[in-house]
Amino acid sequence: MPFVRFIGFSVVRAWQGFWRNAMMSLAATATVILMLALLAALFIVISGLNAGLEFIESKVAITARLEDSLTQQRVDRLIAEVEAMPGVAAVDYVSPEEAMERLEASYREIGRELDLGDPDSPITMFASLEISLTDANASSAVSAELSQNGAVERVLTKTAEYETLLGVINTIRNVGIAIIALVGLTVLFMIINTIRIAVFSRANEIEIMRLVGASDSFIRWPFILEGILCGLIGAVVTIFLVAAVWDPIQPAMVQVFQMPTAVSTQFLTTLSLLLLAVGLGLGAVGSWISVRSYLVAAR
Repeated sequence: MPFVRFIGFSVVRAWQGFWRNAMMSLAATATVILMLALLAALFIVISGLNAGLEFIESKVAITARLEDSLTQQRVDRLIAEVEAMPGVAAVDYVSPEEAMERLEASYREIGRELDLGDPDSPITMFASLEISLTDANASSAVSAELSQNGAVERVLTKTAEYETLLGVINTIRNVGIAIIALVGLTVLFMIINTIRIAVFSRANEIEIMRLVGASDSFIRWPFILEGILCGLIGAVVTIFLVAAVWDPIQPAMVQVFQMPTAVSTQFLTTLSLLLLAVGLGLGAVGSWISVRSYLVAAR
């Protein structure tokens, strides 16, 4: 079968070419490993931060402290108005008595007893609405609308952690992408030069193949596979490195991000496929650019 023989010939020639120019090939492979290791680290950190962001989003809520003189009818009407606002998931009414019970329970959890002070001037608790949101971004709009309501004395939000983490994620993502892009260009340059040296070292052989009628595809594919081999070896080595440090990574991620779902087996599989795809893609693109430019110039 001609096609199978061609594939076998291309693979053998790619393997021979990889070791014929071993110094440059290994240098290109090492650069691939460096870039993929950085990519893996960024992917792990961003995934953990995104998991933490989703957790914080689910906890973002608004507390609206109500005026003292509200009747139950006015409270019910206010609850209905808030429930109708865009982005509101649920509204819970907390009476002054329930607020006091929560305060006492929080003291008991830390092994202390709440001191209510002078009986003639006891601690005053307020009725409030606890509002959970379907979208953390709706917090500002809901808070602004509540602030203008005469039945609401004060509005408290819990968006500081969310906004801080969102800013951290954006900064890490932008810096990480910039670093990986620079290293990726370096990898591409290394592979292009590696294949270019291999092509020039076999210039006479390529010329003879052309004279006997070999097509550009027949000449090109062994070199493309050689570049893919650099990317494949780099990806496999990086995947093994990630797998080797995976056990210590998992508890660290759970401790830092408080999200064990970020370190599931599916996550490791996705990361491995990403590294493999990027490694093979860089090797194929770099070698294709190098061989194509040579064949075009040699015509």
